[in-house]
Amino acid sequence: MTTSGAIKRVPLEERREQILEAALLEFSHKGLHGGSTMAIARKVGISQPNIFRIFATKHELFVAVLQRVFAKIEATMLTAGESDPDQPLQAMSDAWGELMEEQEVMFMLLQGYAASDDAMIRDLMHDWTREVFERMEALPGVGEDASHDFFAAGMLYMVATAMDLPTRAAEDTWAARFLASGA
Repeated sequence: MTTSGAIKRVPLEERREQILEAALLEFSHKGLHGGSTMAIARKVGISQPNIFRIFATKHELFVAVLQRVFAKIEATMLTAGESDPDQPLQAMSDAWGELMEEQEVMFMLLQGYAASDDAMIRDLMHDWTREVFERMEALPGVGEDASHDFFAAGMLYMVATAMDLPTRAAEDTWAARFLASGA
């Protein structure tokens, strides 16, 4: 509130960003069906109807969060590979390692695949996955086989990260062996 007692209005784009940040936290841990727009509204400090003034449905909000995650992965990982024509896979691997430290990003990507029983989300995940694969495949010296291996290893690392295996490896010999074997 301002000194006059009026509530300060937040610009639409700023409010949209706040909602997307809160929705990433909610959906990455609870998924499309378990995530609550009430919880998102509470995190932002607004009423639930205000969310629906910006995003017509919970589904639309979930898709917007997925698209934001896609953009982050593309900007971080694919751009790194495309910027290093001599060692694109190493550049992407390093970037993927950085992304894996952002647990909500990894969880949200997994939630997108998990929500693929919804036809629209399945198509979105399919199209994005295909685009990433084809962009990797087109990099100098990469090709289809290396793209497949890189993508498969990246997915396996994502699952290992979701299970918190890097932290557990110091005390769990299986986790250490699993990570050392290429996961």
